Amino acid sequence: MDNSYLNIESLNCRCCGGVLKVKSSLCVCDYCGATNFISNVTSKYVSQLNRANKLRQEREFDNAARIYDVILEENEPTADILWLRTLCEYGIEYVPDPVSDKYFPTLHRINDESILSYHSYIDALSLADDEQKKLLSEEAENINNIQNEYLRIVENEKPYDIFICYKETDETTGEKTEDVELADQLFCDLTARGFKVFFAKETLKMKLSIDYEPYIFAALKSARAMVVLGTKAEYFMSVWVKNEWGRFLKLMQDNDKKQMFFACDDPEELPRAFVTKQAQLLGEEGALKNLADNVERFLRNTTLPEYRPNSDLEILYNKALSFVISKNDVNGTPYIEKLISRYPDYAPGYWLRLLNKNKADPTIISRMPLDLYSDPDYEKAVSLAVGDLKEGYMGIAATCKKNLADQEEFDKILEEKSIEYATDFRKTETGQKRNEIIKNLARFAETFDIYNNRQSLTFAVGLFIYILGILLMCILFSVRTGLFPRIYGYDYLELTMLLSSPLIVVGAAVLLSYNWVLDFVTVGIVVGFLWIAALFPGYGALIFLALITPIAVYLITNSLDNINKRRDKMYHAYIKMLNELEDLNSLTDKTVNEFNVFGSKLLMQYKEEKNISSLIELKEDDYKKELENINNLNKNAQDGYKKYLGYFDARERAVYRSDTILGAVSLFLLIFPPFSIFSFVVSIIDIAKDKYKEHTHTLSAVCLIASVFILILLVLIVDMIPLL
Repeated sequence: MDNSYLNIESLNCRCCGGVLKVKSSLCVCDYCGATNFISNVTSKYVSQLNRANKLRQEREFDNAARIYDVILEENEPTADILWLRTLCEYGIEYVPDPVSDKYFPTLHRINDESILSYHSYIDALSLADDEQKKLLSEEAENINNIQNEYLRIVENEKPYDIFICYKETDETTGEKTEDVELADQLFCDLTARGFKVFFAKETLKMKLSIDYEPYIFAALKSARAMVVLGTKAEYFMSVWVKNEWGRFLKLMQDNDKKQMFFACDDPEELPRAFVTKQAQLLGEEGALKNLADNVERFLRNTTLPEYRPNSDLEILYNKALSFVISKNDVNGTPYIEKLISRYPDYAPGYWLRLLNKNKADPTIISRMPLDLYSDPDYEKAVSLAVGDLKEGYMGIAATCKKNLADQEEFDKILEEKSIEYATDFRKTETGQKRNEIIKNLARFAETFDIYNNRQSLTFAVGLFIYILGILLMCILFSVRTGLFPRIYGYDYLELTMLLSSPLIVVGAAVLLSYNWVLDFVTVGIVVGFLWIAALFPGYGALIFLALITPIAVYLITNSLDNINKRRDKMYHAYIKMLNELEDLNSLTDKTVNEFNVFGSKLLMQYKEEKNISSLIELKEDDYKKELENINNLNKNAQDGYKKYLGYFDARERAVYRSDTILGAVSLFLLIFPPFSIFSFVVSIIDIAKDKYKEHTHTLSAVCLIASVFILILLVLIVDMIPLL
């Protein structure tokens, strides 16, 4: 016997793919312990066999089978190649056992024919030696037992009407494909029409991946129609998609009652096997509905001709359905009621009314969180429906009920997580930014208050001292003219000025202390006018100018930021507060957005963990309270600084009234001469105590100015009495 083939290098194990150390025709893998048997053909086709082995491990069984077929055509058949070809026919993949680390066969292509009677296996058995024959028999028997177990599952499966074939995950991005959403919509539509549909995402979600095959085989075998969806050309040729439609095509060859439908973006991208078939273009308006209509037309015409409704019923139903799908309940309701009125025993009429009430169309109803069991229209539809239609309605109701349970569970999770989020908000980047803004606002407000307090204090103290000086001047003049008894016997004008002018000068200096240059010039003018009037007879009118000058200068310059240094500092602090408050307002919007993103991510995570695609929602009520608590922190801060905004802009004032009670009191005192002397005191208090200009103080301002002018006028009158 020629043993040259035993010196093979780099041949891979048929189970695990590890490199074999070939020393005999039966070679045990050092990695998985599987026994491989090798023929003398192997040395010529090491790379091809390794390639086919890899394809088989990747579940591309048809491609692997083609390589084995080429080797069999070019050489005399050998037991090892025939056995490998048999493995492809039954879709055998060797999967490691997590406990023992041994590899066991898994079937991905159930066949009605037992592997023990399959021709390639029988031929391999006839060509094998005794050791190989024993190995083949044991492994084939094991595979046959697994297949029989799967077939028992198949027998218990109810037949399907439609098989939806699509690509679940994009291999490049790892994300779900667009086809999943399209297939989901088609599944909902066809299910609502009363068909039993195999849709892997829904049908297999409670099954382990290693148990998929019997359910897939049962659906392929029983389904009368297959819909193949593909938005990209490569999706049609992906391993599992091709495996499904390829097997269905073979079943179609033996059963002319089966039909395949296609939906794609470009018919030119369809595989060669589909070139003679008509495809639905997904880019067209209403593509999925048209596709569902075509599938239903085929199934109804070929298997249930008696189900075809009469033309009047069909017209009413289709019209009502179109309004339900477009969510036009205003126009849809009359048609639905007319349908039910004319055909009270027609189950789909009540189902349409149920859909209309819940603003759902047949494509999404099974994804909505609803309790349909308590709906009288559901009870009526189920009581009138029969067969697959009844099962479809009941299945949708059960799914909706589960969706509702999922919604309630998620609502509870969202509420709990929202509390945690709100508690930890200050630690987040946004929360820290908010704290920084609050600190800045407090700092700028402190600066504002410092200069505002100085401004209020110097206004009140300066004006009070100033008016006291004028009042003293009036008293001294009255003494000189004999209106009051003489106290010291002095009646000289110089003495009057000497005693009253210090108060006037000090008052003016304090009043105008917001600008020392302006203050110095104004005080100099006042002193000059007073002493000129005192030293030079005939210049008494200068007393009026001296007394009115500080008031005039204050009224003109007090509100000018470039002259009033305190007001300028306050204005800069005000502008900075405005900017910070704008940032705080933007931060409030950002907080809302972040909270929504947080909720959306939580919902996405929940759906992924539960492997659900239902339309459960992110309900605002579940986190609104916590969001309001966070936003109230910002709102309270903003409200706390409104008083500062009112200082420079009356339109922003929190409390805006034209005047106060003290203003009215001041006016009352001014009107009655015995009390007019106190009017200026009340006016000063009213204006000075309103630090943030929350009122206009019109009455107090008028009374204040009037009080000053009355006192000045009194001085002039008293001064002129001797001349009269």
